Amino acid sequence: MRGGDASGRAGAARRVGWFVVASLVLVWPALWNGYPLVFSDTGTYLSQAIQHYLGWDRPPFYSLFLYPLHLCITTWPAILAQALITVALLRRLASLLLPGLRAARLAALAGVLAVGSPLPFVVAQLMPDLFTGLLVLALLMLVVVPERLARWEQGVLTAFVAFAMAAHLSNLPIGAGVLAVLVAGRRRLGATLPLGQAGRLRLAAAPALAVAALMAANLAGHGRASIAPYGNVFVLARVIYDGPGMDVLRQDCPRPGWALCGALGRFPPTADGFLWRADGPVVRDGGAKRVSREADAIIHAAIAAEPRRELRAALANGLRQLVRFRTGDGLHPWPATVTPWIRRDFPHFEQRAYAASRQARGLPVVPPGLGTLHAVVALAALAGCLLLLPRALRRRDLAGGLIVAVLLTLLLNAFVTGPLSGPHDRYQSRVMWLPVLAALLAGGAELAARRGDPVAPPAHRPASGR
Repeated sequence: MRGGDASGRAGAARRVGWFVVASLVLVWPALWNGYPLVFSDTGTYLSQAIQHYLGWDRPPFYSLFLYPLHLCITTWPAILAQALITVALLRRLASLLLPGLRAARLAALAGVLAVGSPLPFVVAQLMPDLFTGLLVLALLMLVVVPERLARWEQGVLTAFVAFAMAAHLSNLPIGAGVLAVLVAGRRRLGATLPLGQAGRLRLAAAPALAVAALMAANLAGHGRASIAPYGNVFVLARVIYDGPGMDVLRQDCPRPGWALCGALGRFPPTADGFLWRADGPVVRDGGAKRVSREADAIIHAAIAAEPRRELRAALANGLRQLVRFRTGDGLHPWPATVTPWIRRDFPHFEQRAYAASRQARGLPVVPPGLGTLHAVVALAALAGCLLLLPRALRRRDLAGGLIVAVLLTLLLNAFVTGPLSGPHDRYQSRVMWLPVLAALLAGGAELAARRGDPVAPPAHRPASGR
């Protein structure tokens, strides 16, 4: 008996060790950089919870996730937590597709994703972008195979989905779209049992909690029970720079109450400059909250005047976003939007580590050739997914559901972020690791099916949630 106990402890220790290895592999860009990666928005996400305020454009929930992990001491625990969450979800999904997957092979899977996909650059960044892809994996398990999960896993995944949907405004429509399609087609995508009332309530609870949390936060912070009280400013920027909004301003200005009329001849060349530059119209004319008051009128007038032109522009932006996914977009110094918050709220040793990082010094964060490798692997993985999909759908196993969810996510992500914020490589890059994962796991499931191996573990019994 003692020998068996010792052997069990040794096996558990090996599994934990490989789990830790897989997690550390996914934060290598931060180790290479000398500090967790940051983006312009990182300053707001750090400062909201520290300074107790609510920004006009970013929900507070990722800030609240970060705070207990850094405690104004160091941000390293935050990306380590992101890596652990990622590996935990990868392990659970892989165990459903490939029963008996060894811990060492999980680490190998993480290693392939760490080299051949943008995933580590999302894991190692102090941004909520990671949760877009993880949200989809959690939804897949909850919708298609909830009976294979323990009750506590169902509860944790439901809470995680609600958090991920609320962490970034784009995640709510993306998650809702994926959820709707998976529910509608679940019997073709690997489901073997009906959802039941409890399952339907769980799936309804996640987006409902996200919406309620967003509305409550904005009511408390801005006095508006709205999901995005100033989101029309983003739409305004796109309508103006797509053309119809600019035509409305040129035609109707000067118009009483429209602050933008005074800056009409001095608009920056890009929508990003319009929104964020210190000398741009939004900042100069009273901030987003002030500009938001006139945004709806300009948007409605522009769409009413040229609806087809605006629709064509939105579709074009979505298509451009679909093919833009270069790794490393935005990984340059942010002296005005991140550095002041690090200096204000963190100790000297953290400030020195941040200042000495490759990113803060303007050095390349993505090693040469790696971005090209990621693009080639992503395209090959997409081709592999399309080849594997017909057989997976005929087998009606979870591999088909994974591929469908991934392909749908790529489309939704592009056509949510591109038309609303404009095409940026970083938006699509945050989910381009998903086809690589799907090709690897679905390919493994295909090989197992050809060998006659079981591709699904037995369902949990009701008592398994103890």
